[in-house]
Amino acid sequence: MSQSTPTYLHQIREITEKSSLSFLVSAVLLPLSVVGATVLIDDPLLLLYAHIVSGTVWFGMAIVFPAALILYLGTASPERAKAFTQRVIPKVVVFMLVISFTTVLSGSLLAEQFGLLHADNPWMLRVFVLGWLLWLFGLLVSNRMHLTVYFEGQAPSPDPSRLKSIEKRILLVGTFETAVMLGIIFLVLNPGFRFWSLL
Repeated sequence: MSQSTPTYLHQIREITEKSSLSFLVSAVLLPLSVVGATVLIDDPLLLLYAHIVSGTVWFGMAIVFPAALILYLGTASPERAKAFTQRVIPKVVVFMLVISFTTVLSGSLLAEQFGLLHADNPWMLRVFVLGWLLWLFGLLVSNRMHLTVYFEGQAPSPDPSRLKSIEKRILLVGTFETAVMLGIIFLVLNPGFRFWSLL
C-alpha cells in the first residue's frame, strides 16, 4: 500500500527545493527575463519571436512528454522507472509551468500592445481566454498528474494499478491539451486575425 500523497502545494514546494540553482535559473529566470527585456525595450517583433519560440516548445512538450512517459514507464523495470521519475518529472513540471506561462504572458502582452483585447476583436479574445484557461488546466490538472506519478513512484510500496490509471489519464489529458493548442493556432492563423500583419 502506498503512502498518502502530499498536497499539491507541498509537492510544488518539494520539487522546487530539490531543483538545482542552475536549473532554476535556466528554466525559470531565463524565459521570464527574455519576455521582460522585450517589454522594456518596447520591441513587438522580439516579443513575437519569444512568444513563437516558447509556444513551439510548449506544444512539442505537450505532445512528446505524455507519450514518452507512458511508453517508458510501461516497459522499464520498477527500479529504472523509479529512477526516471525521480530525475525527470520534477524538472519537466517546473519547466512546463514556466514555458507555458511565458507563452501565454507574451501573447497577452502582444495583444495588449496592439490594442486587440476588446469586444470588437473576438478572435483575440478567444485566444486570450483559451490561452489562460489552458495554462490553468496545466497547472491544476496535467502537471498535478505528473507529480502524482512522481510521488507515488517514490513511495516504499507504489501502487501499480494507481500508476497505470494515472498514466492513461495523462495520455488523454495530453491529447486534449494538444487539441486546444491546435485550436488556438487556428484562431491566430485565421485570415481575419494575424499578428504579423500588425508589425
